Amino acid sequence: MHFNFHNGAFSSDKCMKLKYAFEYVKTQAKVVVLMGGLDFFSNGIHLNILEDSKKNGEDGWSNINAMNDLVKSILFADDVISVASLEKNAGAGGVFLALACDYILAREGVVLNPHYKTLDLSGSEYHSYTLLKRVGKQKAQELLQSCLPISAEYAKSIKMIDAVYKNEHYQEKLKNFTCKLLEDEDRYHDFLWEKEDFLQEHMREIENAREQEIEIMYPEFWDKKSSFHTLRAEFVYKICPRQTPLRLKA
Repeated sequence: MHFNFHNGAFSSDKCMKLKYAFEYVKTQAKVVVLMGGLDFFSNGIHLNILEDSKKNGEDGWSNINAMNDLVKSILFADDVISVASLEKNAGAGGVFLALACDYILAREGVVLNPHYKTLDLSGSEYHSYTLLKRVGKQKAQELLQSCLPISAEYAKSIKMIDAVYKNEHYQEKLKNFTCKLLEDEDRYHDFLWEKEDFLQEHMREIENAREQEIEIMYPEFWDKKSSFHTLRAEFVYKICPRQTPLRLKA
């Protein structure tokens, strides 16, 4: 599935369209590969639309919940194997969209920004479950708080993603990987049964993660004094910082 959204930004309507498309495609396939777009895999919610809106809080709230519904449909898809193909860069909620998949593959040289803090957002997209599941609590906190970009190679070294392939062989390696998932019919069905059992056993834990994330995010969108509104405007209008952010200083 390719989704070539401008600048990798996911507005509310784009989230819902992709959700419905995914739910249809998974009825027609055994493995679904999320490919992203020509310029980005995904960068999460659509900040330009939120900045232009006269109802910042309402539209922001709609956008993050639509993004969460999209992620949920992928995360709880126990009747198909999902694969995220990070052939282009990803940031914020876009990274955690990928983490909702069963497997995550990346092209060498891809850069990930697995954080929200530079916009003074705590973030959602089930990240407090999916990121911890892959890298553990300590590393998850480090990634979220340091606000530094990481390479695909580093992401693989901390088990945040599963494989990194060279540029010239990427499509071939991706195809080989997905084909291997289907080579053994029994192994394929065993994977899905184990996935279904796991999701049923941990459903409350996973949904609690989303509920807690959203509870924290509520004032970030709705409070008119929230610094998110200022930082979002600076991001959209490309206002340059007057000094180097502390996180970038050696």
